[in-house]
Amino acid sequence: MSAYNQSRIRLFRKCQKAYSFRYDYAPGNQELVPRVSKVGFYRGSWMHMLQQVHHRLWAGEKEVEIKIPKGRALASMNVSSWEEAQAALTYEYEQLFEEERAELDFSPDDCERLFKSYLKFWEADDERYTVAKLHDGTPAVEFVIEVPLKQWGITIPFKGQIDLLVEDNELGGLWIWDHKWVKNVPDDDERMMSPQALMYAWALRRLGYDIRGFLFNYGRTKAPTIPRMLKNGTLSLAKNIDTDHATYLESIKDLHQKRWKEYATTVYAEKLESLKDREVLWFRRERISLEKPRVKQALGEFIATIHDIEDRRTGVFVPRTYQFSCGWRKGGCEYHGLCVSEFNGLDIQPLIKKNYIFEGERYGETVVEEQ
Repeated sequence: MSAYNQSRIRLFRKCQKAYSFRYDYAPGNQELVPRVSKVGFYRGSWMHMLQQVHHRLWAGEKEVEIKIPKGRALASMNVSSWEEAQAALTYEYEQLFEEERAELDFSPDDCERLFKSYLKFWEADDERYTVAKLHDGTPAVEFVIEVPLKQWGITIPFKGQIDLLVEDNELGGLWIWDHKWVKNVPDDDERMMSPQALMYAWALRRLGYDIRGFLFNYGRTKAPTIPRMLKNGTLSLAKNIDTDHATYLESIKDLHQKRWKEYATTVYAEKLESLKDREVLWFRRERISLEKPRVKQALGEFIATIHDIEDRRTGVFVPRTYQFSCGWRKGGCEYHGLCVSEFNGLDIQPLIKKNYIFEGERYGETVVEEQ
């Protein structure tokens, strides 16, 4: 084991058996993880990659290296715009079988429209924030931190990957950004008690950074709906269309071409007015403060969980936490098949060989948020 991280702690708290599959069934400092396949295409991870490219270019980089799903592996390539990343992802998506694309329940066009709306909604914030620099002078985008835990008798350090660290030109100080693409934005309690936010703040402060707060950068994974065209040659004016102003206006331009302004100011004027400021349903940035008592509590629980891990039972009778959601096709446990087979006395080695691989630590792995 080379480091403790939020993913490791969260998995142990969720199910000791799933933790055992990932870490005890793999040799050395490796992890047992599912083979990369079409499941690499999630709206959340797709959108996160576009954000990463945008933020690195915002920080002044000329080219950005990305890794995209390619068959059952990941391929590296350099891009100089988020549009190039979008095109590369779209190409690989189109190589999937039709049945596989149908299972994913989204399209590249959805992602492109959603990201364009995201950029437009937050365009003014590019002036408010500046991408921070790390101590070595590199941009603070998708970077790894490491802090020792020896004072608590733990020889293995804490590690984590930060999405983005910015300077707030209005409020001052440094702010941690964490990108979350979700179906539904969580409530305040979940944000305030997030161990990830508090542990990242603790670690960065220990490393000498002036951390003032944490910002959850939320985006809805469902793209705004394109309004349907009616028989009379105009767009639907239905009140219940789940769309935003930018998407509806773009649909007007696509349908009416050179006459779009005429239609926008007459036929669609009332509809467009009703859609103003509706983008807030898709994009939110929620700040949380990082008071010392809450940081101390999160750190204490983190350390206590590490001691539980180091004192845990290993071998045949590792306890499992079985829930009705374990076997869900989407969002269920990655080790459900192994768990059921082993519980019933079957040899799971053929399943491991077929469906899993051993990889190095994945503290930097983007967690897909589709809650």
